[in-house]
Amino acid sequence: MLILYKISTFLIFYLTYPFTYIARITGSVKWANRTGFLHRCGRGGCDIWLHASSVGEVKVLGILVKQLQKLNSGLSLYVTVMTETGYQRARESIDVEANVGYLPLDYRGPIKRFLNAVCPRCAVFIETEIWPNIILELNRRQVPIFLANGRMSEKAFRRYRRVRRALGCVLKCYRAMMMQTENDKDRFVKIGADPGRITVLGNLKFDAPVNTISAGARRKLKDSLPFPDDASIFIAGSTRGGEHEIILDTLKNLMTEHAKLKLILAPRHLDRIGEIRSMIENRGFEYALYTGTENKSDDAQVLIVDKIGVLNDLYAISSIAFVGGTMVDIGGQNILEPVWAGIPVVYGPSIYNVKDSSDYIIEGNYGVMVHDSRELYQKLKSFLKGEIKFRTKTDANEKPSRAHTTAVTILESIQSNAKNLAQDNIK
Repeated sequence: MLILYKISTFLIFYLTYPFTYIARITGSVKWANRTGFLHRCGRGGCDIWLHASSVGEVKVLGILVKQLQKLNSGLSLYVTVMTETGYQRARESIDVEANVGYLPLDYRGPIKRFLNAVCPRCAVFIETEIWPNIILELNRRQVPIFLANGRMSEKAFRRYRRVRRALGCVLKCYRAMMMQTENDKDRFVKIGADPGRITVLGNLKFDAPVNTISAGARRKLKDSLPFPDDASIFIAGSTRGGEHEIILDTLKNLMTEHAKLKLILAPRHLDRIGEIRSMIENRGFEYALYTGTENKSDDAQVLIVDKIGVLNDLYAISSIAFVGGTMVDIGGQNILEPVWAGIPVVYGPSIYNVKDSSDYIIEGNYGVMVHDSRELYQKLKSFLKGEIKFRTKTDANEKPSRAHTTAVTILESIQSNAKNLAQDNIK
């Protein structure tokens, strides 16, 4: 099966060569990188090459990079991605001196050019990145290979299971595989991974740092809102159609006992704002638009967020949050964002996209799931009256972190590999 894979990568490489060649010579950094060119690293290569495919994986990679840098600030790093959005996110979000490029095509020419340029002493792949030719070449060069934050969906498992014999040869090249769950471990073992090299650490995304804003920025942001200083703020973020009515009716009921309660409503899709304004007016609320708060009054009961990119800071100045896509059959938006902002979160039962995040929230008492509008009202009422309390996430209350353990494993292996290579050279 590996022979068939190598033949197919050979055919794909040369069939697409006219396109990739033209793209490279006309200035495409992406296709220059993907064909093995323009990868620049420090003199003598890099200590660690890290690869993440999607934007979400780049965020996890950034968490791991921070831990690696804490343990050894002198590390030289090279990061690769697959997509242009991932490339941009990596360049913006990874707060270290690291070169960023695109993953080379999984064919021997691009691979060898890339590895000769980067010369990594260690390779780390995030989540489910299995590139047979790259992994086999790294192994041939005696470069330790790691899988960090490993996961495998049931759909991917069914696909990989058909070629498990060939994959077994590839997966045995990994020095260590650190998985999110026991289910992920079982799936990798069933397609040929060595169970002795697998540990289950949990999901590194839970180690994301708390999104703190300074006291001055917090004060300035609160002063810009159309609410009095003593307002208690309930924020509903990333809400979908069918949820706006629930939130507004809940606010109306809560205000009978909590007159100082105010709502920030941040819909997932801004094209719904006209419809939302009609709902608010029909319920008799005074409202304001976020982009129109420069000349504010303190009379608004609802603030509609009509701007992208401000939700995380608004979470940080609120008392409690509801995250949308959970009261309707969407499967949930990012229910961790309020937790990272340091406030409790309430969400509905539709969480099939974010079940691991829900488990984390419930286990840590960072918030609560509700099953209908009635329970939403009851939980918010109890919270506002001080009858239930939630834990606040801080960067200090979850150590040692999953990212720390992963980073230690990687660095110890690099040191061990360097000693072994030195001994081999002496012999």
